[in-house]
Amino acid sequence: MNLKFLGDALDHWKGSVFEGLQNSNILTDFRVDAMASDIENWRPEDWSLFAKLLKVKNSQIVSHETTLNSNQRQKYFEEIPHTGDLFLDPDTGIRTGSVKDSKQYLNPDELFFLMNRVRGRVVIVYQHVRAVKTRERCEAVLKVLCSKSTTQKFYSASYDSGMVTMLFFSFNKERIELVNDYLRELLGYHAENRIGVWI
Repeated sequence: MNLKFLGDALDHWKGSVFEGLQNSNILTDFRVDAMASDIENWRPEDWSLFAKLLKVKNSQIVSHETTLNSNQRQKYFEEIPHTGDLFLDPDTGIRTGSVKDSKQYLNPDELFFLMNRVRGRVVIVYQHVRAVKTRERCEAVLKVLCSKSTTQKFYSASYDSGMVTMLFFSFNKERIELVNDYLRELLGYHAENRIGVWI
């Protein structure tokens, strides 16, 4: 998350999704990590607005002593609570190749590290999409993740928009099925064009 985008319509979308999933008890002990690439510019009122838009309490926002600078990344992810479900909000999404600014991305090994810390947890990742169809970008991300995950099968669902998607991951198939079922019931026949599932 970059401060210049705080308060845009996508934050309302994220919040609506999270509110419904929490109220339905599909997400439990839920935490949000902004992965703020410009954390030095954030003020207390920015964090409060972020929590309000994402429909979570301030106490559900993960705070950090370290930043996403490349030499501190492992420590950054170790600071994330060891229990409960988690949303990560990188500027761009999951890294699938070489990039100019690693602070804008979540690396595949970091995703698997967080999933392994709590084996049944759901980890949700914001994914920006450029120059391709959203579903094509999802497939490209999943292809890279599958190539990196050689020890255990993971399961995934997506909620797609025109230029972004929300990706849901877990090692627990049933939890992704619950997410998929909730989103499909919410959207009805519109789900066919919005919801992807890989189980």
